[in-house]
Amino acid sequence: MQAEPDNVVSSAEAEAFARRIGLTWLAPEDTERLREAMATITRAGLIVSRQSSKFDQPAFTFSVVSLAHQSAS
Repeated sequence: MQAEPDNVVSSAEAEAFARRIGLTWLAPEDTERLREAMATITRAGLIVSRQSSKFDQPAFTFSVVSLAHQSAS
């Protein structure tokens, strides 16, 4: 079984994030809850698989509609 990555988010990072998004009125308890949520979100983001960009996939994976085969209106 893989060990979980260390996703420690400091209180200073949570406070800086809260200020950046305009949450300057947060109580210290709310900032602590935000810090815990940020760690959970980071952990979930590492687990969720990402859809590859079309620039990373082989060309045959993506289909392109030919302009020649469009119906005339």
